[in-house]
Amino acid sequence: MFCPKCGKEIKDGSKFCKHCGSEIKKNKNGTSVPNKVDNTQSGGDEKTKKIIIGVLVAAIVILAIVFVAFGTGLFNGNSHNTNTNSNAQPQANVSSSKPVSLSSFPVSEAPALAQAVKNANGNFPVNFKSLSLSKAQCLYILSKSIGQIDSGHPDATISVKDYSYASNPSGSDSSQSIKRANYVDMCNRFSSWTESNNAIPNYVGIYTGGVPDISPARMLDICVNILLNYGNSHNLPASVNI
Repeated sequence: MFCPKCGKEIKDGSKFCKHCGSEIKKNKNGTSVPNKVDNTQSGGDEKTKKIIIGVLVAAIVILAIVFVAFGTGLFNGNSHNTNTNSNAQPQANVSSSKPVSLSSFPVSEAPALAQAVKNANGNFPVNFKSLSLSKAQCLYILSKSIGQIDSGHPDATISVKDYSYASNPSGSDSSQSIKRANYVDMCNRFSSWTESNNAIPNYVGIYTGGVPDISPARMLDICVNILLNYGNSHNLPASVNI
């Protein structure tokens, strides 16, 4: 007899082909036929394998997304809004958690007050935290704070009174550069005179030959610039240009 599968000769009555290994079965007519392989189960196994592979791939993709999300801070609250307002005013970096009051104003809050004065564009009073500060009070706080910082007391507090502004402000607003020793001396004299007279002086003198005195308005600009610089660098500038 011959194998119906490969066609090679095999012994009569053989159950398997010795050449191709096919099982030899006989039909109703007694003719030998090779045993057909049941592809139903193998097809099901193939589908099962594809499903398992798909699930594994999906799981890997999800894990990758989660790792990327944690790496960029999406789930930990550290993400920043990229659509920030381009017109927002910069904030001073030096501040404190101390309570702010007229009886105890922290020197560490002076840079933030300087920023608030700058943002006010010459409009007073300036609202700062729970306080409403006049131009005279802002001048005193800022000038006094510069002296305290220079003397090594950036954590000090200041008692602020209701000072009156200069009745006849005078002085020149010419451009010049003032070194640290000079502007600290100016601030100390300015705040000391304010404390003694309960009012802002009409002008501030500079100990430099031929240099005109400075008006209170320009003194405010000087103090604001000094403290904004200090707020960013944590150091008083070597000089200030006015």
